[in-house]
Amino acid sequence: MNLNLKQHHGNVIFIPLGGSNEIGMNLNLYHYKGKWIMVDCGVGFAYDVPGVDMMTPDISFVKQIKKDLLAIIITHIHEDHIGALQYLWGDLYADVYVTNFAAHFLRSKLVEFNLDKRVPIKIINDKSNLILKPFEIEFIGLTHSVPEMKALLIKTDQGNILHTGDWKFDHQPVVGNISQKDTIGNYGLDGKIDAIICDSTNATTQGHSKSEGDLYESLKEIIKDRKSLVGVTTFASNVARIHTVAKIAKEVGRKVVLAGFSLRRLHDVAKKSGYFTEDFDFISDKEIKFYKKSEILILCTGCQGEPMAATRKIAMDTHQIIKFTKGDLMIFSSKIIPGNEKKIYEVFDIFAKRQIDVITERDHFVHVSGHPYQDELIEMYQLAKPKIAIPVHGEFIHTKTHAEIAKSQNVEQVIQPENGMAIKIDFKDPSQSKAVGFVKSGYLGVDGKHLIDLDSQTIHQRKKLSFAGIFIVSIALDQSLSLISTPYIKAIGSYDLEEDVHTKDIIISEIKDVIKRKAKELKLNENFSLKFLRKKKKIKENEIINEIEKTLKTILSKIFKDIINKKPYIDIKVWLTK
Repeated sequence: MNLNLKQHHGNVIFIPLGGSNEIGMNLNLYHYKGKWIMVDCGVGFAYDVPGVDMMTPDISFVKQIKKDLLAIIITHIHEDHIGALQYLWGDLYADVYVTNFAAHFLRSKLVEFNLDKRVPIKIINDKSNLILKPFEIEFIGLTHSVPEMKALLIKTDQGNILHTGDWKFDHQPVVGNISQKDTIGNYGLDGKIDAIICDSTNATTQGHSKSEGDLYESLKEIIKDRKSLVGVTTFASNVARIHTVAKIAKEVGRKVVLAGFSLRRLHDVAKKSGYFTEDFDFISDKEIKFYKKSEILILCTGCQGEPMAATRKIAMDTHQIIKFTKGDLMIFSSKIIPGNEKKIYEVFDIFAKRQIDVITERDHFVHVSGHPYQDELIEMYQLAKPKIAIPVHGEFIHTKTHAEIAKSQNVEQVIQPENGMAIKIDFKDPSQSKAVGFVKSGYLGVDGKHLIDLDSQTIHQRKKLSFAGIFIVSIALDQSLSLISTPYIKAIGSYDLEEDVHTKDIIISEIKDVIKRKAKELKLNENFSLKFLRKKKKIKENEIINEIEKTLKTILSKIFKDIINKKPYIDIKVWLTK
């Protein structure tokens, strides 16, 4: 059922294009009276796509309505909320509203894409609402693992929606302010929060999330008595964790090395924004040689096992400067994002084989989440008192469990969304809030600095190459279809023809037979060539070449199917002399 916008001009419509029934890639649209706002524009991890590590949501639908797109509003700096802007903004050309901290961070990223002077970045003013008629937006501070996380109270003349973004209720956040519970509670008491679009990441976890401040003592206890080199790997955008680790390092007499470009960039951005004002001991990796191992703490990127990140390089002993040896310690101060298990466990194993100690959240209290557990979700519903709930930012099990929690709090209408679903929010009769259609959704792969359709021929070819390799044949023929030289044959990642000379001879024999049959069919010889037939307009050389290549592909594909039970990508080129 496709969305018919003409029927819903006067309705408030919510459409998630990313982040519903998945972790990451948050991108949400709100419509009213023909106008739109976008909330967040994030990336996510790509799995089993050769050459593609990150994905963005497909914004085909947004491009159709971009003339009515009033703004892009970013809740906070995490990559799954801001990381797609540099790839997608060129198709949207909308103003981008961010906090002061996020503005510094975004500009530092846009420089890499020569967009820092092009993207119109507008700083959010906490003291006044943002007017984007027919919307009015009030920003409400919520605690997260980065400072300046802003929930949006989206106001219309029909009713109000609280879009939470990522959040938790943390009494001791280390960096940034505590959540503005009173603001939400006051609106809730007045019945002014009609609907809530809320984070579901930890909806399956009972209890209350632990505080970043509580984590400090646990990490310090692990680090303080170690005499070896200590590393801590975490999410590169976790400002609170960087602050926690730096504070511990200072107290136990260690200098901090930021290993990874994204960590160093975040530290610089945070300082520009007024954070990290303490006199922490940060040094460059080149200064390590001047200190004992017990005087150094390495804070690194790559907690999800990313191939090019510092943690994996350290594990594989390929980092140019930082060298871990037997008895050193790496602490994974992070959670495992679903889908990354294989890469992360592989890094664990590499460390273990080198007798480097590894501590993870499975063993010790070394990580706290930035997302609400069940008790916090319940508290949020008790404060906001919404009539309509739409759980987002989570896989199906998370949004399903969140939906059940919302129902337990007497929310009148609960809708479990999926990407591309257009949901009408009915403020007068919440029971009539429902899906009213779908728009195109999907994913684009980040291929270098460009985007590629994950269903494109290029990706299909890469997958085939990675599975079965490639077989290359180059054949040079004269005008009588006689071989000028022995065909060039190369098998890459498919089969070792240098070892199996017999199979190579069979392939060459098949090539010769196909060409001879074609020459015989055309009755060619030294005096009766293709050039002669072309002059008589009886043939088209391109058609003959294409036919030979097609026939050979069929035959060679069968040969490889018989030998290795796979069909490699076969590239055959027939060259014809003039």
